[in-house]
Amino acid sequence: MEVSVIMPVYNAAPYLDRAIQSALDQPEVVEVIVIDDASTDGSDRLMVKWAEKSSRIRYLPAQSAQPERAAIARNRGLAEATAPYISFLDADDYYLPGRFARTASYFRARAEWQVVAQPVKTTYRADYKGEQQKHAVSSCHFRSAEGTSANFADLTQAGIQMNGLTLRRSVFRQLGYFDPDLSQVQDLDFARRILLSDLPFYIESCSQTPVAVYTHHTSNTSSQLTEKWRCSAHLEALWIRRLWAANREKKYRHRLFYRYVIFHYRSAPWPRMKKVFLYPFLFSLEALRWFRYLV
Repeated sequence: MEVSVIMPVYNAAPYLDRAIQSALDQPEVVEVIVIDDASTDGSDRLMVKWAEKSSRIRYLPAQSAQPERAAIARNRGLAEATAPYISFLDADDYYLPGRFARTASYFRARAEWQVVAQPVKTTYRADYKGEQQKHAVSSCHFRSAEGTSANFADLTQAGIQMNGLTLRRSVFRQLGYFDPDLSQVQDLDFARRILLSDLPFYIESCSQTPVAVYTHHTSNTSSQLTEKWRCSAHLEALWIRRLWAANREKKYRHRLFYRYVIFHYRSAPWPRMKKVFLYPFLFSLEALRWFRYLV
């Protein structure tokens, strides 16, 4: 099994060496494509040094003075990837030993599988002040799943963390790349596109040993909560329209509508109690706007 690892990098200097080394330690990895996203903390210099040290490191310098965000960086890496399998690693996270051992066995055993998603361990640095998940292992369903379509209720609740995802490169020819209009949650959007397509996939149970570690800290882009809720609301609105255009999953449009309203107004700078009292009115107001998509 030969894997190209795509690693977008933005101001990750304290974590970058660990991340790159963890990828190089995997014998299946033939190239690590590191993409600078206008870092200002010296990450670009570290990437240049790694590219000089190892022929398996491919460095793509920033193409703009301002950050373009993860979707565009990942898309640049995907356009350059050469291996038949693609995996992802955030620059502040790292792979665990034997990251692709089970992955390789799955693809060997089931030639039709196009996507394999595996558990990722979540950790929190002491400086992290944001919300914490109650489950230490994330990015998979709490049961294993195999098939060519997913229950949308499961899909909205159980995300697939990118560090645990491995795909055949041909998947991107069918589904396209990441949505550059989503500065956050573009990974969730892509996971939904995979699981609602006709691509055969396999999702490991969370009882399996994690293959990577995802680290929360104060400089995570995901800790920028106002932007996160705004992007999440945009994502749910996007999927309501997609399901409506495809004339499918009507009952899940209502579930997405609920999430849309919560996310949309969660970004508002109001006290929690004010939001609670206003939500009935806000749901009614938004329902009028979305009537044709919900009936």
